[in-house]
Amino acid sequence: MRFTIRAGAVGVLFLVGTCLGYGGFEVTGSFVGVKELNQTLTALNQEWNGSGPFAHTSPLLWLGGHGGAQVGVVTFGGSGAITASASHADSLGSELAALRGSFEAGYPYAPTEWFWVRPCVDVGLAGWLIYVHSVESGILVGSSQPNFSRWFSAWTLGAAPGVEVMGRLSSSRESFIGLFAKAGYFIPVAGPEWSGDIPPPKFSLSGFTLQVGLRFGKTPYRAFRI
Repeated sequence: MRFTIRAGAVGVLFLVGTCLGYGGFEVTGSFVGVKELNQTLTALNQEWNGSGPFAHTSPLLWLGGHGGAQVGVVTFGGSGAITASASHADSLGSELAALRGSFEAGYPYAPTEWFWVRPCVDVGLAGWLIYVHSVESGILVGSSQPNFSRWFSAWTLGAAPGVEVMGRLSSSRESFIGLFAKAGYFIPVAGPEWSGDIPPPKFSLSGFTLQVGLRFGKTPYRAFRI
């Protein structure tokens, strides 16, 4: 019994000593394909007697935050982010908004205390909405057509393997501030599943991602390191 209690206490101390908590803010560039999306929206603009093209651009810029912890030799955490994009042709306008959340696991390699390289993988869910509408009503003289309005929404489940590098800008015995950059590639494994008007545009969040951010962390107590 005493051995069990002592072993449990040592285990708790080990976790306290090796658990490094962190969190922060990030900006992500998502290099998605928008060519077919613009073609679909341009065709809708022509349907509403317009002639100009749509020009949604890539990368999409996501604003988000993350948090996690290192337990032993691995890290676990999660993140969330939002993005929005708008483009207008001569007769129609369109807005795209998206939201994502993911779980992450990684394996950091730290040759020094102020720097690490971390292979990791994110698994998460993302959803987006595309709204297309007439810029102004009655664009044709004497027209009795109602305002143009179409909407398309979808979700997808995917994985994003990647590699992160982080350097500490400042550090103390109990905390640190770090700057990180992470490159990955989002691969859909389910979806996109569409709803709304038909036919939906050919659009997906798959593609290369580049992320940079600021991180605040708690340094583990050195006394319990093994």
